[in-house]
Amino acid sequence: MRSPDVAAEIIHDVYVKLRSEPAISEIHSPRAYLYRMAVNFAKNRNRSDWRAVNMGDEELLEIPDDAPDQQTAALALDEMNRAMDALHALPTRQRAIFLAKWRDEKLQSEIAAEFGLHKRSVQKELTRVELYLRKVLRRPKHPDR
Repeated sequence: MRSPDVAAEIIHDVYVKLRSEPAISEIHSPRAYLYRMAVNFAKNRNRSDWRAVNMGDEELLEIPDDAPDQQTAALALDEMNRAMDALHALPTRQRAIFLAKWRDEKLQSEIAAEFGLHKRSVQKELTRVELYLRKVLRRPKHPDR
């Protein structure tokens, strides 16, 4: 492993490690300390590279392929496009409430305060949007039934 790119990555790893753990006691020989850190990072990298390279064919075949096939990916893209179109077709306030809940992860009480509504009104708006999106996406309210 005599690659300048690998050496630069190892130096960066040493830098990151030192920045993340600044509480180091007194060091008598800083240069030697840094050198040992770099060597240890290189050894660890070598070990992990060796494990990855020396995996047998049988082991590789046992790794599940979780990537969706083309048809599943196309269906997911179509569903995402329909969801985005439906979301953009919502009235502005409903869309803003929905995004505040699901994109911004705000509590219903925070949304109510932001929009000057009662918490129950926010719940009703979220329920309306959910039912609307389920209809557009052709999803049952209870998928296990």
